[in-house]
Parts: sequence; structure tokens; C-alpha cells
Amino acid sequence: MSKQQLPIDEQQICDYLTRHPDFFTHHQYVLLELELHAQSQGLPNLALQQQRLLREQNTQLKTQLATTARLALDNERVFRLFSECQRQLWRCNSFSELAKQLADTLCQSPHVIACELLPYRQNLNTMINSRLSQRSSYLGRLSAQEHMLLWHKDHVPYARSVALYLIGSVQQPEAILAFASDEAAHFSSDNDNLFIDEFITSLELRLTDLA
Repeated sequence: MSKQQLPIDEQQICDYLTRHPDFFTHHQYVLLELELHAQSQGLPNLALQQQRLLREQNTQLKTQLATTARLALDNERVFRLFSECQRQLWRCNSFSELAKQLADTLCQSPHVIACELLPYRQNLNTMINSRLSQRSSYLGRLSAQEHMLLWHKDHVPYARSVALYLIGSVQQPEAILAFASDEAAHFSSDNDNLFIDEFITSLELRLTDLA
């Protein structure tokens, strides 16, 4: 009694062809019996299909490399700006002077259209409780009413995303450092806060000294 053959699934075929890349070289007749034509584009042989896949992979790699290079350049620029701000912390002798210097420096960051260091005032309580009660930072979008609390519409008419950093605590807020961007995805919860977190700590210490 002969053994019953088990069905071969597609993954086994793929694994075999991967282990034997010269299979079609030694069995060229198999190519003649395969249907290798796509609906929208004829593919006369595996070589052409492989070339197409390689071109697509090459395009994807070039895009990834360009994105990585752009992000690295942006990170280096942001690092330099925050390093300059660290030095300015100890050169400024008043809150207003510090706020102006930070705005002038940090607005040089790509797609940042406004930067404000705002002293705490009571009309910010609602926004602090809703946006900054769980974490000391918020990155995303604001309502029109919240936007008006931070910026006058004539100065910052269109902020598609914002970043807010609380100086002090929710119970005893001292100030808010606020950024506005013209890009919706520029400030998001996925952002890396490594540079800004260290700067906020230094800023809080400096504002305590100036108080």
C-alpha cells in the first residue's frame, strides 16, 4: 500500500525556491508552463518581475535614507538651538528678557511659527487642568478658544499643532512654554522630548532664581 502524499502549501514552495535559487536555471521548461502575466502589465519572465521588485525596493530605500538624513539634520538643528537657549538662561536677568530671547531663538526651528514663555495667570487654569494635569506637557491640537489664550490671532493666525510645557506644577504653576507650528504632524504625542525635557528643568531653575 503506497503512502498518501500530503499536500504542499505555498510556504513550502517559497522555502524550497529560496534554498535553491538556481532551480529555474536547471528547469527552464517550468517557466514555459507558468502564468506570469499580471492584469495590467505583462511579465514575460521572472527576471523582469525581479527587476521591478528590485526597483521598488531601491526606491523605498532611497526614500527611507532621505527621511533619515532629514530627521538627523532637524535633530542637530534643534539640539544647537536648545544649547544656545541653555546659555541664554544665565545671561537674561528678567522674565521678559528671557521670554524674548527664547522666542527669537526657538522660532528658528523648522516649522515653528511662534514660541511664547507665558507667566501663569488665572485664566489659564482651565487649559492647564484639561491639557497638563496628567503630564507636564501636551503635544497636539488646541481649540480656537484655547488658542486665543496663548496667542492673539493677528500674531499667530494659524497653528495646526502646538506643544505646551508646564513650568512648575499643576498646584503651583509658574509659567507655560508654548510652541505653535504650521504643520499638523509637527507636534504629536510620538515626538521625542529628550532635548526639551532637559531644557525645561533648567528653565524652571532659572525662573525660580529670577522670581
